[in-house]
Amino acid sequence: MPAPDPANLEKLRKALHLQRDGKIARARAIYEKILKSEPDNAEAANLLGMCFLEQDFPKRALPLFERAVRLVPGEERYRINLIDCQTRFGDDMDPLAITEAALAGVTTPSPALLHRRAVLLRQAGRFSEALAAYDAAIRANPEDATLLVEFGQTLILAGKHEEALRVLDFVLAADPGHRLALLSRADALNQMYRSQEARDLLLAGSAAFEVDRDAEYHLSLANSHWGSGEHSLALAGADRALALGLAGPDSHLVRGKALYHLGRFAEAIEALEKVLALDPERHEAAMTLGFACLANGDLARGWALAERRMEAGTKGLITRKFSRPKWQGEPLDGKTLMIWDDQGIGDVLRSASMFRELAERVGQLIVECHPKLIPLLARNFPQIEVRPRQHEAAVTLFAAEAFDYQCSFGTLPMHLRPDIASFPRQRAFLSPDPVRVAELRMRPPLGSDRPKVGLSWTSGNRTGLRAGSYLTLADLLPLLAIDAVDFVLLDYTDRSAEIAELQETANFTLHSWDDLDLFDDLETVAALASCMDLVISANTSVADMAGALGVPTWRFGPVTGTILLGEENPPWSPATRYLRLEPEKPAREIVPHLAGDLRQWLDAGR
Repeated sequence: MPAPDPANLEKLRKALHLQRDGKIARARAIYEKILKSEPDNAEAANLLGMCFLEQDFPKRALPLFERAVRLVPGEERYRINLIDCQTRFGDDMDPLAITEAALAGVTTPSPALLHRRAVLLRQAGRFSEALAAYDAAIRANPEDATLLVEFGQTLILAGKHEEALRVLDFVLAADPGHRLALLSRADALNQMYRSQEARDLLLAGSAAFEVDRDAEYHLSLANSHWGSGEHSLALAGADRALALGLAGPDSHLVRGKALYHLGRFAEAIEALEKVLALDPERHEAAMTLGFACLANGDLARGWALAERRMEAGTKGLITRKFSRPKWQGEPLDGKTLMIWDDQGIGDVLRSASMFRELAERVGQLIVECHPKLIPLLARNFPQIEVRPRQHEAAVTLFAAEAFDYQCSFGTLPMHLRPDIASFPRQRAFLSPDPVRVAELRMRPPLGSDRPKVGLSWTSGNRTGLRAGSYLTLADLLPLLAIDAVDFVLLDYTDRSAEIAELQETANFTLHSWDDLDLFDDLETVAALASCMDLVISANTSVADMAGALGVPTWRFGPVTGTILLGEENPPWSPATRYLRLEPEKPAREIVPHLAGDLRQWLDAGR
């Protein structure tokens, strides 16, 4: 390549000053004149490409960067600019291939090129490779805090939250006011269900942000408020982020989730529809929109959208792979259908309300569920094959699929309960083992004429937002003070320590038996629940069991109770009355209402 013309060098310097001052059009004209007289001037081609890129004309910039790379293959700046340009076209693989080629062509790659490779791998969703690429980039430039923060963000995307916290803490130890590190650490904490820590971090570190104008700060704080159960504050934070111009799907998503948990379902639907208009693949938004539609009584749309829970990666959701097709509601005369549990015990108990109806529509029905459900379900549905769920067994994928179609329990209502009119008015759809009931009634006070009330106030799963829907035994003391009732423990978790501790300071009686297994022996749970005149329960499988047996049940839970389907009480179990907890208020505020209602129930002769 011939030496550049000295006159063109002077023009190049002048154009570069103009470009840096933002006078792009004037700089462009000079670069174009240089290239007319000197077509092989790689620097002029590169800088002209930068002008077009800054003016958002990537198609005009692309051939100029390609020319610069062709003229000087070893200049990494040109390759990086070419990668940037390729990225504007929305194709991550082409820039990545160019980056890999550039790395292969140099002995000691620059930190910038290594960084670019890591960014592109992360954007492509190849997180394991991206982490290795960030490690290489950090080794080449260990003082770059931005690299370390991006490394932490990639660890979060890869689900390695604890490692991410260690990296981000290292950055914050050197610079406590590092804005991006604070936001990323809050993001990790939110995903770890430690939202109160995330909220406290952001509030304590507010000096690192221009709070009056930083939309990302308000969005991150809104997410932390939402995860802490402070939905009104989350709504206000999302609105603030939107007002400051952050109008992407994330702002509308947290807004929609906050409205949903406040019980403002119509507004939630509107906000979540905006998310999907901006990002149709946002599965969490589609799932939450489905729940909001169900809560608003739109069952057909709600069930269909709630199917996106599979892609949303809902915590606790069981997923399986099959070679057999998924049942889509088509006729199944003479066919074998296998249905399987994808959620918890309570979900299976509610689904059992559809088993007889479904068995009449198929040649053979197979139910796969948790092993502890098998005795109860097999006795109640002798016409159905009930067996342990296979994903817990040591079987090969796709092995022994002796059925024609399969469907998860969570999907069944979409086909069998498309509207409220499709729910049968059956008070009970399960019955207890009469022998066990008779045996239990031999135990005082279960055989007496005094009213017996079963209690369950908490859950084995109190993570995230669920924790705010449960009580402690101490909260129930006003209820336990009603001496005209024999209270019986129905909670399936071990409450012995809590009971013993409270009995040291309070006088109450709560009947329980150490030899009864209320966690694994569901036949005993069903028999004990059927001995009750009334069950008072939190939103747990205890309430589902009582409702399935037709035992009068008072169930308390959040306004978002997905079993309500727009009704005052759950259509799944007509014997159940649902008491809504006030959003953002302590669950214990329901106790005076329970005590008052129980006294009225007693006065009315039960």
